[in-house]
Amino acid sequence: MKSNLWYIIVGASLMACSAHFTPTFQISHQAVVASATDSTLLRHLQPYRDTLSQEFSAYVATAPADLVISRPGSNLMNWCADAVLSSQTANKRLSEPVICLLNTGGLRSSFGAGKLTLADFYKLMPFDNRVVWVHLPVSKIPEIENYLKQSGGEPIANCSFKNGKLDIPSLLPNHQYIWVLTSDFLANGGDKMIFFLGLEKEETPILLRDILIASAYLQDTLILDPQLRYIR
Repeated sequence: MKSNLWYIIVGASLMACSAHFTPTFQISHQAVVASATDSTLLRHLQPYRDTLSQEFSAYVATAPADLVISRPGSNLMNWCADAVLSSQTANKRLSEPVICLLNTGGLRSSFGAGKLTLADFYKLMPFDNRVVWVHLPVSKIPEIENYLKQSGGEPIANCSFKNGKLDIPSLLPNHQYIWVLTSDFLANGGDKMIFFLGLEKEETPILLRDILIASAYLQDTLILDPQLRYIR
């Protein structure tokens, strides 16, 4: 029975990070029979459910308007990319330009106007993807441009995509490299971003989701940029 209890508790924790964030139990047939006939076991589990529910309902920030996911760009896509860029470059002086490139598919939920809880951010980014710095040769920028043409728009920061070209204001003629902030999934060629493969990378232990939560806490009321960064 102790073994079954352990799996039930783990299942409750994992399910708390699901799309609906309602702690439920996903257990074996044997455990279902046991729990159905053992009211004491259910009473032991209830505190775990209560704790998970309380943690995920904690207030994080306020959204002044609806934040949506929409190609070619949106206020939510801009906010996420800006949060990653600002958190990683704050108080750093770099000799090469830094941009952020995420993927629209990595954002799984929109925000409604009003109070946002911890659960909202887990719904937005349920994956434990970490931040990676990719040292990208300037000669490979056209590959990013081709990708953006085909995808129809991704979250980007400190750059814009206009008429098929990536405009990086801080890029100078003498620059041979830029730094691209992205996720470990994308840095390893995920979502067909194969232009990152084989390049110098600096991995961090920082979760993208944690950056978004921390940025929201600091802002309290999310600072939105509705400016379209992808212009066909």
